[in-house]
Amino acid sequence: MNRFLFLLLMLLLFFNFAGAQIFRYRLSTNSGAFLGETGKAEVNHPDKNELSHPGSSNFKPTFKPGAELEIMRPVSMYYEWGLQFGYSHLGGYTLQAPLYNFFLSKHNPLPPSNRYPAEALIFDTRLLSIQATGRWHFLPLGKEISAFMKFSGGVSFVGTDFTFEEPSFNIKYDVGMLFSQGTKNSSKPKTTALTGSAGLGATYRISDKLDIYLDATTWLINSDVINGVPNFDYVEFSSVGSMKRTNALSAVIQANFGLVYSGIPNRRFSKGNITRSGKVWKKKMQGARRR
Repeated sequence: MNRFLFLLLMLLLFFNFAGAQIFRYRLSTNSGAFLGETGKAEVNHPDKNELSHPGSSNFKPTFKPGAELEIMRPVSMYYEWGLQFGYSHLGGYTLQAPLYNFFLSKHNPLPPSNRYPAEALIFDTRLLSIQATGRWHFLPLGKEISAFMKFSGGVSFVGTDFTFEEPSFNIKYDVGMLFSQGTKNSSKPKTTALTGSAGLGATYRISDKLDIYLDATTWLINSDVINGVPNFDYVEFSSVGSMKRTNALSAVIQANFGLVYSGIPNRRFSKGNITRSGKVWKKKMQGARRR
């Protein structure tokens, strides 16, 4: 419920600040992949390489569809800002996982006889994000095509499941998910993670009101469970090893394809449109002050 109240507040602030300005609206589908974790790496168990299954490998991506809605407001001939609401669905699989520190922690639900499984594993992560966006149309190519750079920042609400690819192994080992958070399989809520992204894209004009939209962005998300596996550092106290929970920055790449509807007459690249909308807004503000 708190997430929906936050979303409503952001919308009210956005429209209250923008007033009667003219907007553009983007609706697109997306798909992305988990690239890896950046920054300080986990401190691994000293025997990780020896204990890992031969031929083990990290997750390979499985591409799943998501969606984005963005409300944009041009502020000049080449710049616009907006508010973006996104749903991203990330997945991955590995036929044999390396020895993640998670398997050696007390949070591993598998029985002592098989703490480190040899079976294929998957993760399924869903992100709900709210981000402020900025876009610079640095290369208009005629009247139809415009290349741009995009920057955004905000928060993501992260839910993930990490489990066996084949459900029969959940029954065999009498476990549910190996790790779950913020999904129907867990009582734990989604976690909130600071999120930033940058990328390149282009629009192609198909009518006076519609553009085809395409972009590719790289995200940094302050969460260690984007790949479903929580991070732990191996630490020793009095020569006794244990696992300590830690966090990480996760990198994700994502592509978007969709449509942009523009309420701006005669297209956004006309300086007169920005000037006229500013004059209308100024007159309305002056009228409000007189009342």
